[in-house]
Amino acid sequence: MERRDFFSLMAAGAGAGLLGAAGAGPGEARANWGMVAPGAVPPAGFDGRRLVNDARAREVMEREGVDGLVALDPVNVFYLANYIGYEQQKLRALPGFAVMPRDPSLPTVLVAAGSDLMFLANGDREVPEVVPYTFPAELDAYLERGDWSVEPQAAPLGARAGIAADLQPRERRWEAYRERVAPRAAATPEWALVKALAMAGLARGRVAVDDLRIAEVLRALGRKSPTCVPGDNTFRKIRVIKSEVELGHMRAIARINQEACMAMLRQLRRGTTRAEIDQLFMAEAAKRGAKAIWIAAGTIGGLTRGEVVEGEPMMVDAVSQRNFYHGDFGRTVVLGEPSKDLAACMRALRVGTETVLGKGRPGMRFSELRALAGEAMRKAYTGGLPVRFAVGPHSVGLQHTDQPYRDGLPFMVPDDLALEPGMTLTVDLPTSLLGWGAIHYEDLLVVTRQGLEPLATVDGPLVQV
Repeated sequence: MERRDFFSLMAAGAGAGLLGAAGAGPGEARANWGMVAPGAVPPAGFDGRRLVNDARAREVMEREGVDGLVALDPVNVFYLANYIGYEQQKLRALPGFAVMPRDPSLPTVLVAAGSDLMFLANGDREVPEVVPYTFPAELDAYLERGDWSVEPQAAPLGARAGIAADLQPRERRWEAYRERVAPRAAATPEWALVKALAMAGLARGRVAVDDLRIAEVLRALGRKSPTCVPGDNTFRKIRVIKSEVELGHMRAIARINQEACMAMLRQLRRGTTRAEIDQLFMAEAAKRGAKAIWIAAGTIGGLTRGEVVEGEPMMVDAVSQRNFYHGDFGRTVVLGEPSKDLAACMRALRVGTETVLGKGRPGMRFSELRALAGEAMRKAYTGGLPVRFAVGPHSVGLQHTDQPYRDGLPFMVPDDLALEPGMTLTVDLPTSLLGWGAIHYEDLLVVTRQGLEPLATVDGPLVQV
């Protein structure tokens, strides 16, 4: 798409399309807080407070020697600003940014399209200061001049109130919000970023960026500062320890994801296909206000015979999202009576999870947890199959695997993390044995000062249908 077309679409979006969503009333259908859109009306009891773990963020920034954070990745923009814009949902190349300074006296700032202002004004979520963008008022002249170091004039920020006497209370809120942020509006998201950095006190200094295109954007606009350093892992080091607000979202999705998967499993019959399993899980997740991301059923590669058959052990690994936070849940499923070998495997998986819950403590590393659970399962297994039990701990949050990796390497290698209070994780126990079947057991956990606590219900590895 040409730049001119993009700006034209932005102009149209600022005044159309959003009204239907933003104007939804309590009696209307509630939006899905999944990947599709944040939605106009939060579900009952939704906690819209800001997400970021402030203390952790500033501790990591201090340790990493940076004055602030700049996000382009929608995951990190959402984490810092508690909002995913419409242009991000459309997968625009540079839809918006979020900026957080290390200095607590300075504001965090969200760069968002003018078409987002009505939603932001509704107050359903706690969001930071906003720098909106529209498009250059005289685009052709700006392009012909070719001097990108000079900020172009921004086109007006949306339609002004036409009949003031007839404005509804919500419309008055929209108009007041528009008037408040209009003086800082920029012509492009790139120039809005420059203004956001200035507001956050980061026009100079050293910032961690999650995408090095940010450095190129600033260079192209003639900005020699701030200095941008790679920061994807910096964000991960912060996000691995959840704030109390995040823990609430994780508890909600853990329960919802488990309920959706179990509801799907109760509908399995002989001959059920993988496509039907996918559809059932998507429907059950949607009923509960979540969005299904994936479900592995049978084996990682699918059902061995293309459909559910009686007696064959099947692994199920279900992942869905609510408010962009991930649920992760695994069980072993069998249609009919379990065999002696399957029963032996289930006893071993149960011992593995009991070991994790009983011995996991803050300070213990992933490798130690893996070794403890693996050894416990090997000792507990009394079956005759050549089973090699797998143990895979990983952090879960805004990304399915959101933990940091090792610094200083030219490729990503998982770090051997130590358990810390506030970390949310699972310990995967999947094993496949071709010619026989596949097994799994997985629940979301949170690390507390006392140990590991389930976020939903740990009710045993086997589901018999």
